[in-house]
Amino acid sequence: LMHVLAGLDVPSEGEVLYNDKSLGDFKQNELADFRNKTIGFVFQQFFLQPNLTVMENVELPLKISGESKKMRQESAMKALEEVGLVDKAKNRATDLSGGQKQRVCIARAIVNNPEIIFADEPTGNLDSETGAKIIELLFNLNKTLGITLVFVTHDEELAAMCDRRIFIKDGVIVKEEVK
Repeated sequence: LMHVLAGLDVPSEGEVLYNDKSLGDFKQNELADFRNKTIGFVFQQFFLQPNLTVMENVELPLKISGESKKMRQESAMKALEEVGLVDKAKNRATDLSGGQKQRVCIARAIVNNPEIIFADEPTGNLDSETGAKIIELLFNLNKTLGITLVFVTHDEELAAMCDRRIFIKDGVIVKEEVK
């Protein structure tokens, strides 16, 4: 579902609309631009580049979009401030704890000021205390920056915190709840 919503996969039926335009009507370069500028991804498995520093990992979306080195560094540092990891900017990704890696992923997801963050089991690899901090951080980004959060989770506590819950079984929506 997340891949369909982000335009990574094509739906088998129906369409995904963004600003009243079907993602199916986007040209490939428009779709790439949409994903790079509108969406931030927080993956369960982190997908950090181990040979890069924390700063370089956070800069990646901006590098892909062709931003200047100065702009990339300023934006990456601001994102690292948001997640409380400025002091780790020069560390290698392999030198971090699980919670720190997840915060680097969040910094990378917000560095391009996305409208939407897709988070796949954002607490799945974390202990409960670190997981609670990550969730607090994400909801704070929602409140302060207006970023829409879309979680895929089996965590009932996390799901209960959300304004809207959609339950899917075998690829079919079986229930929806709105607060």
